[in-house]
Amino acid sequence: MRSVMHTNRTIARTLGDCRGFTLVEVLVAAMILVVALLSLASMFPVGYRQIADAGRMTMAVSGARHILEDVGDVPFANISNLNGVDTASNTGVIAGLTGTEAAIARRWRYMMAGSGNGFTFTGAETTAWGTPQPFAGRAVVTVANTSATLRTVTVTVTVPGLPGNVTMGTVIVRVF
Repeated sequence: MRSVMHTNRTIARTLGDCRGFTLVEVLVAAMILVVALLSLASMFPVGYRQIADAGRMTMAVSGARHILEDVGDVPFANISNLNGVDTASNTGVIAGLTGTEAAIARRWRYMMAGSGNGFTFTGAETTAWGTPQPFAGRAVVTVANTSATLRTVTVTVTVPGLPGNVTMGTVIVRVF
């Protein structure tokens, strides 16, 4: 006896088959993907701007901290001479400083804004201070004579492109 085996094989699917995606579904998914990628791409300039602002803010804070540390090297009796020092100007208080105060104020100018605007630095100064990354900052030092043994020093650093200023302060006490 012979047995006959019948198999139903189809070469092509019928139109009523529901497997897979239609062209409309693929186009809708592609549009959703494009909108998502465009919204992500628009975030990159904002993120980059925030990173650049944070870098400038870090340099401003570092500069203010450096100035406050340098004030500690000035003899207590001479700290008041630094009141009104402005690193953006080569006239006024900064022009009348002598000795240690003048050297420190010149270093502040070099650190904050570099040469230019009437400032020039000697080869010995640039060798001793290294190559700074001037960021066109401006520092203003304010010294308040709170009492005969107490000075309050405030440094305000302004950086172009930052919405606000960086202000740091310290209190210096004459111990003996």
